[in-house]
Amino acid sequence: MRTIPIRNQELIEILDKFLPLFHIVDFETASFDKDYSDIEQYLDEDYRKYIMSQGRGHNGYPAKMVGLELAPKDVWSLEPYYNDVVDRAETLKAELQGWSGTRQNALSAVYPAGGYISWHNNANASGYNVLFTWSSEGDGQFEYVDPITKEHIIVPDVKGWQCKVGYYGTYEERDKLMYHAARTNCLRSTIAFMFNPDETGRQMSEMLIEDIAES
Repeated sequence: MRTIPIRNQELIEILDKFLPLFHIVDFETASFDKDYSDIEQYLDEDYRKYIMSQGRGHNGYPAKMVGLELAPKDVWSLEPYYNDVVDRAETLKAELQGWSGTRQNALSAVYPAGGYISWHNNANASGYNVLFTWSSEGDGQFEYVDPITKEHIIVPDVKGWQCKVGYYGTYEERDKLMYHAARTNCLRSTIAFMFNPDETGRQMSEMLIEDIAES
């Protein structure tokens, strides 16, 4: 994964439109798994090794996420308060996708303090990924296993926006499998997009990196 400095003012203005939505979310009344007590069970070294040892037995999805997705789901229909939040998020994601030229939105999650997403590899949805992460205090982290060196790498959050770009491979690309997880001790969000897992996708991701870092 590469950390890309966000200098493009047009991009910053689009990203900042999401901020009111992050603060609107009421985690107390929202319907999601609020059990924070098992965070180490899903993020510790033993669990990471277990997921990696499963090989194709792991379907690519995280087993658990303590957070909310700003996306149309059945659960939202039970909470009319959030329908407007989701509608506004969909509009902003479409604007950000249009600006970035990405293929699709892969994730739009908001995490409360203590939130996390368990170890997984997205082998079911390979491609060049662009992650825009916002943290209210910078008290959180993204972690992954380098597919080549097998080193466990921790990327600390920063206060405000941060961008990471990387490739998530399939099981046919053993040297590109990207096992990763994230946790936070403060309000945090990740809005992720994808390019196709081909040469065109790679080239487009490289061009986007230049645009993101352009002041």
